[in-house]
Amino acid sequence: MNRPLLTIGISLALCLPLAAQAGSKEDFNDVYSKAQSTHQDAGTFQWTVTSDRLKAAKSAADNGNFEKAAAMANEALRLAEESVAQRKQQQEAWRNVAIGN
Repeated sequence: MNRPLLTIGISLALCLPLAAQAGSKEDFNDVYSKAQSTHQDAGTFQWTVTSDRLKAAKSAADNGNFEKAAAMANEALRLAEESVAQRKQQQEAWRNVAIGN
């Protein structure tokens, strides 16, 4: 087998966990800001559970647990996206009732 290729492959395999760990704070910040923005887009259809997840994610990040914080922020993002979908569905339903089919 080609020795330099093997060395590069092993080096990359060993560096992947370090790269994933190093970016966790940045990953959290990206997901958290996207979750906050999406939550605001829900308007009056904001779910309280989403706010709770955002607070928990911020708390975990403040304690330095960025892996848990990112997971909570991802969950908050998913919930926020569902609340936006609900808002859009309700707007369409209202339009159908008020204006007709």
